Amino acid sequence: MNKQTETKIRERAYALWEDAGKIHGREMDFWLQAEQEIRKAEKPAPRKRAAPKAKATTEKPAATKKAAAPKKAAAKAKPAAKTTKKAATPKAASKPTMH
Repeated sequence: MNKQTETKIRERAYALWEDAGKIHGREMDFWLQAEQEIRKAEKPAPRKRAAPKAKATTEKPAATKKAAAPKKAAAKAKPAAKTTKKAATPKAASKPTMH
C-alpha cells in the first residue's frame, strides 16, 4: 500500500469514527470500511466491450417476418364483391329553374 492511499484511508476512517459518535474499540471496523471505500473508488471502471458488428444481409429480422405474414394472407384473400348503387341526385338539380 502506498503512502498516499494509506493517508486517504486514515482520513476516511477518522471521518467515519467521528460520524459514528467517536466510538472507542471499533478502530478496525472503521479502518476496513474506509479501506474498502477507497479501494473501490481507486479501482478503474471496467471497459465496456464494443457491440459485435452486424453482418450485412438482405434478410429481414425474424420479428419483421412474423409481422409481415398476416399482411400477406390478407392480400391473398379475394376482394369482396362490389355493389353498385345509383348516385343520388340532389333535388334542387332535378327541378328546372326559371329566370
